[in-house]
Amino acid sequence: MLKNYFKIAVRNLVRHKGYTLINLVGLAVGIACCTLIMLFVQDELNFDKNHRQAANIYRLTIEIMENGRIDKAAVTSPPIAPELKRNFPEIKAVVRFSNNTRNLIRKESTGMYADQGFFVDSTVFRVFTFPLTVGNPRTALVEPHSIVLSQELAKQYFGNANPIGKVLEIELDSIYQVKVTGVLAAIPENSHIRPNYLIPFDLLKNNRNNWWAFGFHSYMLVDDHFNPEKFESKLPAFVKKYMPVPAGSPPPPSLHVQPLLNVHLDNDISSQISPPGDLKYIYLFSVLALFIILLACINFMNLATARSQNRSKEVGVRKVIGATRQQLIGQFLSESILLGVVSLVIAIGLVYFSLPAFNELSGKVIPGQLLKNGPVVVGLSMLTVVVGLAAGLYPAFFLSAFKPIQVLKGQLSTTTKGVVLRKGLVVLQFAISIGLIVGTAVVYNQMEYIQNKRLGFTKEQLISIPLNGQFGVAKANTIKNEFLRLPGVVAGTVANTMPGNRGWWRTIINLAQNPGNNAVGFVFETDFDYFSTMDIQLADGRAFDTKFPKDSTQAVLINEAMVKAFGWTSTKEALEKHLEYNDNGLDFKVVGVVKDFNFQTLHAKVEPAIFAIARNNVGYLVLRISPDQVAQTLSALQQKWNEFDDRHPFEYSFVDENLNNLYQTEMRLGKIFSVFTALAIFIACLGLFGLASFTTEQRTKEIGIRKVLGASVGGIVAMLSKDFLKLVLLANVIAWPLAWYGMNQWLQGFEYRTAISWWIFGLSAFIALLIALFTVSFHAIKAAISNPVNALRSE
Repeated sequence: MLKNYFKIAVRNLVRHKGYTLINLVGLAVGIACCTLIMLFVQDELNFDKNHRQAANIYRLTIEIMENGRIDKAAVTSPPIAPELKRNFPEIKAVVRFSNNTRNLIRKESTGMYADQGFFVDSTVFRVFTFPLTVGNPRTALVEPHSIVLSQELAKQYFGNANPIGKVLEIELDSIYQVKVTGVLAAIPENSHIRPNYLIPFDLLKNNRNNWWAFGFHSYMLVDDHFNPEKFESKLPAFVKKYMPVPAGSPPPPSLHVQPLLNVHLDNDISSQISPPGDLKYIYLFSVLALFIILLACINFMNLATARSQNRSKEVGVRKVIGATRQQLIGQFLSESILLGVVSLVIAIGLVYFSLPAFNELSGKVIPGQLLKNGPVVVGLSMLTVVVGLAAGLYPAFFLSAFKPIQVLKGQLSTTTKGVVLRKGLVVLQFAISIGLIVGTAVVYNQMEYIQNKRLGFTKEQLISIPLNGQFGVAKANTIKNEFLRLPGVVAGTVANTMPGNRGWWRTIINLAQNPGNNAVGFVFETDFDYFSTMDIQLADGRAFDTKFPKDSTQAVLINEAMVKAFGWTSTKEALEKHLEYNDNGLDFKVVGVVKDFNFQTLHAKVEPAIFAIARNNVGYLVLRISPDQVAQTLSALQQKWNEFDDRHPFEYSFVDENLNNLYQTEMRLGKIFSVFTALAIFIACLGLFGLASFTTEQRTKEIGIRKVLGASVGGIVAMLSKDFLKLVLLANVIAWPLAWYGMNQWLQGFEYRTAISWWIFGLSAFIALLIALFTVSFHAIKAAISNPVNALRSE
């Protein structure tokens, strides 16, 4: 029976090639899109599952009240994790990671900077699954002067030779000789920790025993009976015992634990070791996949019911010779499932072909071994069956319900119910497509807004030069002054950090003589030229000035957000106030207030900040260069740098490019949205194209009569097109409020955002109408210019 079903199904599909092609292409593209999105979602949900003990690993986080709100951060101080292990037997091991560091590593006379380095405890290999290609993980980081390299780094320094036992020179707080004791195997891309090199925590000299140095990432390996809720209930007593604070001072941060498998998709926690994902995008892409496959299924349903007139006599004859309704349903479902299976084969080919481009678009490294991916194979199999049933179920019941007597007498007429359903499905298709067009336009508009928004300083023609190694203020100012003599260099300054950096120094700022009145702020250590170089405007008071000798040791500026954090009613009220920070017993007089400027991403509002003259090391030299002859200026800077310091390679980056890189996730989202929106519209147009073909075919004689009676080509095209255009207009009315709500929710994730302008909805309506008109008019014009004699010959 099944063999007969599929044999007849193949004959029907081959006989109606146009119908089969439209459905095959629509379903294949829909399944391919779903597969790519499925791979993306799977990659996101599988983060950190490469670690064998992932279910028993927890990350320590903190919560602290800052300026009237609770801030969550993925950092702790160095003593916390070891002390927790000593106090709680359910903790089997702990490991601490520094923030990722960038250090100069040299082999003899060859030196280069290496990113993604971490100070770690030797227990790192007990807690995490970081296999070594060579070396012993139990002893690799026991010796203080040791280093474990990635395969890429080992190859750069030693080629194909065995690096174990070889010595490298690394520049930290001073220069150390370190011995290579291991080489890391390749770490999956979907691991939130991907070290390039590891060095022992014992080499870290600063803040190792400071309970308040919150800049380290701590992880715990716990036993199988660990209860996170019960464990967290014990932590307040632990904090109170080991981190006491004087009366009237802000309370210490509260400690919390987070399962490792929840780390990547939690973007509510700041100071993460790597940029997190976003669970909202998982839901968004899943809904997008559902929409796209729904469009393909609607195509099948619409075309199958539209062709009912053509297959009615087949149904009548089958029923007369004894076919039951169940057998007819089986026949029609076999056709839809066969179409689904063939579409699946084509879709897999499309996925293999498009996966490299999709990886580049999404920033992923998804392997192309689909048939070895168990969950994907199961998912695709289920998807094919579901699509085949969903697309074919209604047509099967619809066609099998025809009465043979009416059909064979030619008395079958199109029911109002069937027409309404088809029109409703067309409206749903275009409502989805219009919603995606609106979404794409809003994302693009927001990205344009972000890249062009005035941030409170001039980011163009500003270059940042990292001062690696131990650059004291005097040395930094010396090279700055050398650079300022070069043509093309307009201004220069030094600073401890740069706008757009992920790592910041944030501390409690107290009002002198009144420590109970405080705020948490970011600390900028700069020089006298900072505000003029960055083009940051003053709101009140004055900037640092060399005419005032005490400015270098006793003066600070604050921003407008800090004024609000202290509750002062005006910027003038802040002037001459004395502030304390850094627990050094010194107080600083506020000599000026700068206007707020965005030094973090536009997802967050401007935070309180304080500015002081740097007295120790600085991290960056910042230069404003002329837009003329940029290449020559950069070449001159490199030459001058090499004269001044031939040990450290010259490196630079443009500040505006660094800031734009903060929005890579959103930019990728916009590109992915654009591509899948185009594909969704393509699928919708396929269905409309096929539906218009059958509609025109059914009205062939009507068109012939109208032409004989004098109807113009334009009039016939308008007659055939207007019904479809009405449906598209209705789809706009439905899609607009839903799209506005969805995109407005997405924009809430930005503190600074563009408005959803009316023209976006007008543009979406225009594009949808234009696409629909172009699709339908092909058949309309073809029918309108045909010879009416051919249409009426059978009459």
